[in-house]
Amino acid sequence: MTHEAKSTARSRRVDAVAALYVKRPWPACCGCLSVMLLMGGVSYGLGYVTIKNSPGAWSILDGEMTQHYVAFKDATSKADGTKDSDASSTITKERMMFYYKTNTDAAFVAEASGMIFTKERLADMCRLERGMVNNSKANVTMIDSVIGLFYGDGSSVPKKRTLKNYDWSCQELGSSSVDSTVAAMRSDLQSLGPKSPYSQFVDWNFREMGVSAYTRSMWMVEIDESNVDTAMVPVLEKLGLSYGFLRSAYQGDADRFVASGNLRVRLLYTGTDEFGTMVGPDLILSAVSMGLVFLIMWAHTRSSFLAACGMGMMLLSMPIAAIFYQGVFGVTYFEFLHVLVVYLVLGIGADDIFVFVDTFKHIMQNEGNINPADGRLDEETLTKILSLTFQRSGMAIFNTSFTTAVAFLSCSGSKAMPMRTCGWYAAACIMGLYVLTMTFVPSCVVIWHTRLEGKRCCCPGWSLRPIAVQYEAGAERNLPRPGMVERFLQNVYLPLMTKKVVGVKIYALFMVVIMASVAIQGIFFTTRLTPPTKEEVWFPDNHMLLEISEFVSSNYFAPPYANYATIEMFFGVSHLDRSGVDIYNPGKFSGTAVFDDAFDLSTSEAQASMLETCKLFDKLKCDLKACDNQGYDTLRMQTADRTGACFLEDFQTWSNGTLPTGAAFEPQLKIFRQQADKTSYYEDILKQEVDYKTDIGFINDKLKYVIIKIRSCMAKSQPFSRGVQVRDLMRRFVEERKAASPASLQSVKFIGMGHFANYDLGEELLSGLFSGCAIAAPISFLVVLCSTYNLIVSVYAVASVAAIVFCVLGFCKSAMDWDLGVGEAIAGVIVIGYSVDYVVHLAHMYCEAKEHGHKTRDARARFAILNIGSTVFAGALTTASAGAVMFFCFFYFFFKMALLICITIFYAFLFSLGFFMAIMFTVGPENDFGELRIPGFLRKYLGLSDKEAPGVVSKIQ
Repeated sequence: MTHEAKSTARSRRVDAVAALYVKRPWPACCGCLSVMLLMGGVSYGLGYVTIKNSPGAWSILDGEMTQHYVAFKDATSKADGTKDSDASSTITKERMMFYYKTNTDAAFVAEASGMIFTKERLADMCRLERGMVNNSKANVTMIDSVIGLFYGDGSSVPKKRTLKNYDWSCQELGSSSVDSTVAAMRSDLQSLGPKSPYSQFVDWNFREMGVSAYTRSMWMVEIDESNVDTAMVPVLEKLGLSYGFLRSAYQGDADRFVASGNLRVRLLYTGTDEFGTMVGPDLILSAVSMGLVFLIMWAHTRSSFLAACGMGMMLLSMPIAAIFYQGVFGVTYFEFLHVLVVYLVLGIGADDIFVFVDTFKHIMQNEGNINPADGRLDEETLTKILSLTFQRSGMAIFNTSFTTAVAFLSCSGSKAMPMRTCGWYAAACIMGLYVLTMTFVPSCVVIWHTRLEGKRCCCPGWSLRPIAVQYEAGAERNLPRPGMVERFLQNVYLPLMTKKVVGVKIYALFMVVIMASVAIQGIFFTTRLTPPTKEEVWFPDNHMLLEISEFVSSNYFAPPYANYATIEMFFGVSHLDRSGVDIYNPGKFSGTAVFDDAFDLSTSEAQASMLETCKLFDKLKCDLKACDNQGYDTLRMQTADRTGACFLEDFQTWSNGTLPTGAAFEPQLKIFRQQADKTSYYEDILKQEVDYKTDIGFINDKLKYVIIKIRSCMAKSQPFSRGVQVRDLMRRFVEERKAASPASLQSVKFIGMGHFANYDLGEELLSGLFSGCAIAAPISFLVVLCSTYNLIVSVYAVASVAAIVFCVLGFCKSAMDWDLGVGEAIAGVIVIGYSVDYVVHLAHMYCEAKEHGHKTRDARARFAILNIGSTVFAGALTTASAGAVMFFCFFYFFFKMALLICITIFYAFLFSLGFFMAIMFTVGPENDFGELRIPGFLRKYLGLSDKEAPGVVSKIQ
């Protein structure tokens, strides 16, 4: 065995590095490990891998609706005399909803029956809600409870009764008292229909039959921020609910209710932070993934030492990457989405290690002329084999690492900061794994071969194995028995792919046709993906928050008004100044509202225009699916109570019908702002939303802005595809009013309690998925082209990768019937990088086969399968196993992520062996066909001789 006579300068440098690892494996191993531990320790010590939750991180800072919302919040926080103007305030307003139904003996019946208004069930409701009365952590500001209709006093009309003086003894009422209240409610409902104040407390059957199986209560409370998470504990304890490992306190039975006495209860609390509470247990499951990956690495490499070294390297790669991500590039944002990169690291890191170790084994087996069980290679031969391993595996690992990193860097164009930064961090981890694999793993492989190969464990000692006797070239050796995968590839796959019938490789051609058909159906179903037509699903199927809006609208005569968005128009704010905003911590400071100097409401023209806007706003028609307005046709909710708030109309009433103008306007408006009682103008539906001190924006005694609003018939949790239609309806209305308004009222904008701002995020994530694919595809083609130097192979490879992506997206529609929602968009971008690895490995090896004397397509395809086929299988198994652990996570998003990872790996494996390699066996390029002609100066720069291709620089004859 002789080394090729003409070695390039690059190959000599590689030989020198290989010699260093062979001569001093322990110093090299310990040195690399020490550097990794030091960098990892520094990263942990500086908090670079600590999850930092930043409010507003998912806001699209340059989105129109987001800027409107931020400007609105900033302007209202500065109004004179408002609580928000006190920056030190830590009080937050939250809402608690109690939904009740019958069927105490049928926990898994979706629809209830029977009468909910019985003295026994009313007493059970009272005892449950009593837990909030004595709750020292919550200051109750409003009670809109069914209990008040029956237990309240102060009026013969149930809706006007109050619980202010009730002692909450919760004794059972008399049957006659209950019946009379029910009769009054039904009579009012029959008269007023949806406008009746009782319509929110009964179901659809109550008006006709006098029987309701559902009712509800709502509590509005003020809570200190430090107590928000625990304010609901008394109620949860009463229901026997609590948090556990991978279980939320808000998980009920299959119907999302839990039993309480003679009824069933479902809760909604706006102060609960389910994401912050439950993400921890989900992340703990990553330890299970690590265990599975370790076992697979052990089984594939047949070495616990190599598996342990590889696992340590992968775990340390994340804090090391964080040093560059945060310490060097200054990206300070790090949240749970970034922690998901651990699954990526486990899959790709194991694949890198498999490529290096398997390449070493194949070269040693084919060129070493020894039986590894007899002992180790001599130093010279080991150096040459390690050098060739560097050259062959180094290019293969770099190709896949760079292509995958580029796929994640395609997120750089995303306006969603968490997605953008997660792509950067993932790319840093992937390239870090490449560097660590090429620096740390070689020393581990040398130690394993010279001291541990063939040993069951380390117990016999770490002493050097004897040098094995070299066999003559071609002599029979007692080599280790191939593994199950290798035997399948040799004895089943290759004979099928090369089998000819009438001169045609019938099985290979059949696989091409079948997989092409699969790709076509993937493209078809991908085109049928649509934006969400229902609420995003984030929680398990029995979670109380799941599909809450659909539940309420389906079971209540008129759903509680609190479930519907308040839409507000505000005048006087010119734009948002984003100077000084930290893009990685937008919650700290999101921008400053800039007021319009031309804003003036003191003229009769401006006042008339404002009053006209109020009237038209109230009458704005909506026939969209998002508008739950059965019985009427306006965007504004219509009830017996007032649902539109126009401060100028109230001011006009307060001024006895005459509005002051000129210099007298602002002083009089200021007096109205201070003295007017909103309860004289509004009932419960808008009473909590109207605050004259906020709606009439005096800042430093100068009128800067004003707000008008309506309680809309659009549910707060409206799906993206429907919600944007209401947003666009409002945009057209605002533009029309702007065109009809005087110059002093041109600075008009609108918001929808932040819901319209969320649609900015939805649009960005959906467009980001497709733009990411569009960016990754051509770059992947260029990378494959530069690694194979063959145009035909590159086209086949990229076509295979595109088919993989289309099939995965098509699977979401055909098999799962998912919409292209926020969760799918996030998970979809993350798994783009998984689609390229295996095809690129096989393409690179197919082209490299030429440098080993293989000219025909059969010989080159066979070389690729035998050298890296089992590696591809092991990498696929490792990545899929790591991702499959997320099937057991709490959040449904992780379930989607697990499914998409596993399906991506399945299609990537299937298309790499069943489509790409089948094409190579059928019409793959032979000899020099399709190869790029590289100019001489460039070949010299790349270190290539006249006979050398980029895959291998020197080889052992």
